[in-house]
Amino acid sequence: MKTVIKMGIFILALLITVLPVVACEEPATSSTPSQAKKITLADAPVVLDMSSELPTSYEHLDAASEGMSNKDLGLGSDFSEVELFMCEEPYQIIFAYFCIIESKLERATSDALMKDEEQIKSMALENLRAGAAEEGVELADATVEVTYPYIGELAVLGSGAMISYGTSIGYDLLMFKSNKVYVFIASVYLPGESMSLISLARGIEQRIGNFSQ
Repeated sequence: MKTVIKMGIFILALLITVLPVVACEEPATSSTPSQAKKITLADAPVVLDMSSELPTSYEHLDAASEGMSNKDLGLGSDFSEVELFMCEEPYQIIFAYFCIIESKLERATSDALMKDEEQIKSMALENLRAGAAEEGVELADATVEVTYPYIGELAVLGSGAMISYGTSIGYDLLMFKSNKVYVFIASVYLPGESMSLISLARGIEQRIGNFSQ
């Protein structure tokens, strides 16, 4: 069972790395005593710490030790480090990271892609299957439903399920923007009750508001 879950997490990680953000870059840091600190990728441990929104049954794990770091997922220097949380009962893995897009043109392109519901669905299903094939994982009956929750300036949520070696695995992919910051949150869970990513995203959005952009 653990092997199946781990493979599901890896497939999800492969998928979320191709969600529609065109290019990201970290701005130079600058602050004055009268201004809030300018947000950078190095602020991920603070911005993405969802401990206050999650029940105490969720443990904050070291992403690198679990093979889920920025390097492990192949994100690169344009993205922050990954913050990872797990609950054993009911079983759920949640991880998040973000990037900062300085270019107005690139933000407009990314936003247009986020608003294209059919393309989001197609990308999700195609990349789930491609990721499974690449890892030699059996995957069947993958589904996705796209909605647009009210978070930040724009948000898109893809929710669905996949069956791997007879085990049904649920997943959620949430991406939202707050000015120049684009946040990605992903969740993998077994059938049953799971923590909604929407409330977690709103907590992250509030913490982003403590910084300047």
